[in-house]
Amino acid sequence: GIKTGVEKFGPEVTQTSVRLDEVNLSILSGNGTLTGLYVGNPDGYKSENIFALGQIVVHIDTSSAFSDKIVINKIIIKKPEISYEKTLMSSNIKELMKNIEAFTGSADETAAESEQAVAAEDGSTKQVVIKQLVIEDGTVYVGLMGAGMTVPLPRIEMNDIGEDGNKKSMPEIIDLILTEVLQSIGPAIADSGDFVGEGGKDALEQG
Repeated sequence: GIKTGVEKFGPEVTQTSVRLDEVNLSILSGNGTLTGLYVGNPDGYKSENIFALGQIVVHIDTSSAFSDKIVINKIIIKKPEISYEKTLMSSNIKELMKNIEAFTGSADETAAESEQAVAAEDGSTKQVVIKQLVIEDGTVYVGLMGAGMTVPLPRIEMNDIGEDGNKKSMPEIIDLILTEVLQSIGPAIADSGDFVGEGGKDALEQG
């Protein structure tokens, strides 16, 4: 059910292909792993996938699974591979964020018209809380002006996402996480040496 939901609901949010190879989740304990999650690149970019997430370890508060507030105690994303491609005007990550924000806006409009129908159909308006999110041992392929190299992604930890008093749906939380990832790419580039030169680093860090 999770695999089917991800592969059906994911492309609606990202407007790209989404594939999940395997899910192993205990309904009783809430512990599980998702293996092989691939998010395709927006149109116009070279790499097949913008994210290739090898393994995601999750722990869900099972008592919240059927409530209006879904609580995920922990998500650990191990060894993600990210492709970051910068153009003169934008980047693939920014384009993906635009797609998610467009979906969130349309979902809000639909919810305003028929909140109960939307919630019943796909759960996109449910509040989601993530107590701890860790992204570790990741790499980023950085591409600019025909040049490219792979650099380590700094460890990312976010806590109490969606607990700030403002209810957040899963698409809104994905947008927050992508923003954090985008901001972490700058330090990764700064530590990567001079493969694009100082001007190239400035361009990458700005977008």
